[in-house]
Amino acid sequence: MPDRPFGTGGKYLKIPVGRGYTLYFESRQVKFLLLSIVLYFFAAFVASEWIYLLSAGFFVALFLGVLIPLLSLSGIKAAYTLPSEMGSAESTDIRIHLARNFPLAPFSNCIPTRALRLTMSLVKRGADGKPSTVTLNPEPCYIDWLTQDDWYTFPTPSLRRGIYFLETIEISTCFPFGIAWWQRSISLKDSQNKENSTVTVYPNVHPISGNFLYRLSGITSPMGHATSSSVIVPQSSSFRSVREFKSGDSLRHIHWASSARLGRFLVREFDSETLPIFDVLLNLRGSYKNEDQFELTVTLLNSLIHLGHNLGHMPRLLINPPQSSQDVQAMLFDLPQMPPGLGLVAEILARVEPITKLAADRMSFDEVDEVIDYRETWSNVNDRPILTVVPSSEKIVKYSPGKGDVVCCPVDIIEVPPNWADFVDFEESKVPDAKAARGTVRRNKAIEFGPTTGTEVARVEWEGDLESL
Repeated sequence: MPDRPFGTGGKYLKIPVGRGYTLYFESRQVKFLLLSIVLYFFAAFVASEWIYLLSAGFFVALFLGVLIPLLSLSGIKAAYTLPSEMGSAESTDIRIHLARNFPLAPFSNCIPTRALRLTMSLVKRGADGKPSTVTLNPEPCYIDWLTQDDWYTFPTPSLRRGIYFLETIEISTCFPFGIAWWQRSISLKDSQNKENSTVTVYPNVHPISGNFLYRLSGITSPMGHATSSSVIVPQSSSFRSVREFKSGDSLRHIHWASSARLGRFLVREFDSETLPIFDVLLNLRGSYKNEDQFELTVTLLNSLIHLGHNLGHMPRLLINPPQSSQDVQAMLFDLPQMPPGLGLVAEILARVEPITKLAADRMSFDEVDEVIDYRETWSNVNDRPILTVVPSSEKIVKYSPGKGDVVCCPVDIIEVPPNWADFVDFEESKVPDAKAARGTVRRNKAIEFGPTTGTEVARVEWEGDLESL
């Protein structure tokens, strides 16, 4: 027998009757029924009307003990409200609204709705867009008496990054005789409150000081050059010396006092500067050791994007595999329509998960492989350095106040040249066995799994290192 849902012990028989209703028929109900039958035959044997009455009383109590809780639960409607968004590691309140809809008109007043046990499940959406095994079950709520309608609040524990939604709520009761437990599951997936049906938990943003920026190759400032190929970036103001005017120099930079004194045009010369402009790459095919390491990666990239925004430019978020691939589209199918910016980046980062296992589960011999030309994907990224996070295989122990020693998996921030994919040769290789009839597909693991080497910029061991980064 499975564990009891009501915590009173003993064996029971679970009888689903459809439309979300379930009857838990316990051993005491069987004994109750056998007792009424035994009394009935004993009354026939001794010809006692009083024992007949006693047997009928037991049977009626058993009948009403099964019927009244069913009618009580059938007259309940449920709705809910969820916060639309929140940050990672925060808790929230889920509010459930219960109301009686009186299906039996005036006769419903004769059936009290009392002694209800209300439970709900907050489900996290998986990488494939379906409910995952991660389910949060807050403590059940006891309802002494439901007269018309009322609201009930369920506080949740701290939620991690992701998309959460309510799938069902469960109401159970055995009032008034405590003989038979009825349970009703009310589905909330088709709720009319579509705009507030999920909770989006965004990754955290930690302040980053930018101490690592001097190690970036950046983009050379075009100050002092009037060329059509110059990238428009904030101009340098560090003046070094003057030199003779050359074709292509801007007339705005002519130093008129020196030109008048020497009789020829001289222009100001500025220090050669590189501007800390970068894009970020989230590699969903990385070899992440555990969930905490991937969460650290997402938090770090989100913080880097906010750092670039504060520096005056908006880093582009690149994803490997590309956002147009089937695996990524399965996670972003409900991405809201919004202009590019920090809001869209937060929505994307709230939904992504490592897809290595997802892709392995999805593949079969009957399914056509998705062929992605990664050269075309990366050829559009050629004007900025790329920062990506590579998971490390090491494990270290950190002390956290209030938690004690915590095992952490560090990650490395590396700078990848914008044209890194151009240096990897693509080869045509045949697919094995059952897939050979489909011809050849373009394969290259170095490109498919993203960059793993480059100039190491910094190492982050846990979220506590982000402020000093």
